Amino acid sequence: MRYMITGLFMLLLSSAGYAQKAAWLIVPGKSIGQITLETPSQRLAVLGKPDGGDAAMMKAWRIWYSRKKDKGIDSSHMVAVFTAMRTQDTQYVKQIRVNSPRFKTAKGVGAGSSMAAIKKAYPGVQLKQTYESANKAIRIAVYEDTKLGIAFESTNARSKKPVCSMVVVFDPGESAAGYLDFHAGFDMMNPVEK
Repeated sequence: MRYMITGLFMLLLSSAGYAQKAAWLIVPGKSIGQITLETPSQRLAVLGKPDGGDAAMMKAWRIWYSRKKDKGIDSSHMVAVFTAMRTQDTQYVKQIRVNSPRFKTAKGVGAGSSMAAIKKAYPGVQLKQTYESANKAIRIAVYEDTKLGIAFESTNARSKKPVCSMVVVFDPGESAAGYLDFHAGFDMMNPVEK
C-alpha cells in the first residue's frame, strides 16, 4: 500500500512538472503555451482581457503584456494572437507570437537564443524577409520554416551574431507574414527588397 501511495505521489509530481513545462512550450505549427492554432477565439478568454490590439475586416490582433510586481504593464514581454474569421460568427487562432525567453521549443530554443543555435536546432529555417523602419534605424529579419510552421525574428539583424527576439507559430505550409505584417512595438516597418 505504501508503495502504491508513493508511486501515485510520484506520478502526480511528474504530471504537475509536465503541465508546468507544457505551459511554456512552443510547438511548431501547433501552439505556444496554452494557446493552440485553429481554436475558436473565445478560448482566449483564459488569458483575461487583452492589453491591446487591432481589428478590421474580420481579422484581429490581441496583445497581452506581462506584469510587473506592482501589476503595471511590462511591455518588454508579450504574447500576440492573430485571429481570422473562418465561419460566419467565429474567429479562429491563425498565428501566435511571443517574445518572452521563458517560452522554449522542445529543442530548447526561443526568444533570446542565437540564430546560430536556432538554425542548428531547425535546419529548415531560412531568411524569409527583412523589414526596416522608415529612418532605417531598426531592421528585423524573419527566419522561417514554412514546412514546420515556425518563424524566428531578430531585431539585431545587422549583428554578426543575431539573436532571436520573437517566435511565431503558424499553420504549416503557410507563412508568418501570410495574414498580416505585424511587429509589436514597431510602427511603419517596410519590407526590404532582396
